[in-house]
Amino acid sequence: MRKKLAAAMAAAMMATTALGGMTVSAGEQQEIVIWTFVQTHADYFEWVTSEYEKLHPEVTFTIEVMENVALQDRMIVVNSSGGEESPDLVDIEQNAFSRYMTEETMMFQPLNELMERDGILDKIVEARLQLYSWNDNYYGLEHALCPVTMAYRQDLFEEYGIEVPTTWEEYKAAAAAFAEHDIYMGGVRDMSIEMPNELRALLIASGEDYIGEDGTVNITDDFKSVTEDYRDLQNDGMFYTYETDEEMWAMMAENKIATYFAADWAAGWLRDNVPEQSGKWKMAPYPKYKEDSSAVGVSGGTGLCMSKYSNADQETLWDFMKFAMVDKDNCVKRYELVSLYPPVYEAMEECNTPIEYYGGQNLGELWQSLAEEIPAQRQADWKTTFMETFSMNAFDYMEGNIDTDEFCVLITEAVDDFNASK
Repeated sequence: MRKKLAAAMAAAMMATTALGGMTVSAGEQQEIVIWTFVQTHADYFEWVTSEYEKLHPEVTFTIEVMENVALQDRMIVVNSSGGEESPDLVDIEQNAFSRYMTEETMMFQPLNELMERDGILDKIVEARLQLYSWNDNYYGLEHALCPVTMAYRQDLFEEYGIEVPTTWEEYKAAAAAFAEHDIYMGGVRDMSIEMPNELRALLIASGEDYIGEDGTVNITDDFKSVTEDYRDLQNDGMFYTYETDEEMWAMMAENKIATYFAADWAAGWLRDNVPEQSGKWKMAPYPKYKEDSSAVGVSGGTGLCMSKYSNADQETLWDFMKFAMVDKDNCVKRYELVSLYPPVYEAMEECNTPIEYYGGQNLGELWQSLAEEIPAQRQADWKTTFMETFSMNAFDYMEGNIDTDEFCVLITEAVDDFNASK
């Protein structure tokens, strides 16, 4: 979809600025092109660009929406052509950023100098910027906090006299207790098919993410234990595993699922898919794997990035990025429009309101209280290789054809081969 936003011509002062080795003119009539891969983000951009145009009538915007794979393919074409038909700003989904983490593929303008100059790191949860970092540079501003917490059926826990878990050991014990009543502890993706998002969220919260702080593979004994727990909960029938969302919602509608791990952007899915359970769900911190683990997971994210090929005035691009992604009032409006809880500190409190579906619980207050514990989602250019190798061997692992050590060796060797081939 391509949406051209109308604008008026206006006289402006002429100025010159130099950033990233490129000299451009500011103050002239400019058209800024934004690419995004999801309609909800486009809806927000449509609103926020119209607000920006009121303040800066010399700037107009074109917003293009396309499927994520198509967007990444188009970026490859832009790079191979030396920047022809490049957007000025582009939404990069966090899983896709790893493909840009080489000298040959990096297509975005580093933002460190601008962020330091304008104090951005004091305004935004820094862990949310790690998704778009490489070689000690930040390249994107995040849309959402993306905290993962545990939704739970308060009525089921009360009916069966089961304590709401605060630790991972308590979670496994509650799963065993619910199994006696033919109730699944959670609904999760089938690990025999692919690496589930729920598993990585658990690994990150536990401090055992497979990407280490130094960017190398981080397969520890605790990593193996977490993976084994997930396998056993699935194989022992304590997790309801599904391939399509419709399967999971149908089981949930039958009152057969007691908990659901949800990021902020997914908290409304319960309301949308099992509206009849309004008032029965509550939200709690993430069950801590060990004492020093986070009481919150993290999943998802999208960063707004500045193309290094853009011919637009870079100070104007940066000014709009701050306006759209960091300005308090606009962050609040984004939450109202598309339910993305802001990673910007001063905007959080204004997004904290009671949610009727959750029995009047103020989810924003919970997320804000956990903001400083949000773990970093680290990136590596070998991440896709890791996930693909995990998925290729997951069936044999779940079936017991290979044990945990063998499974992890296969993954590590694949990543080593990838790194050796660079």
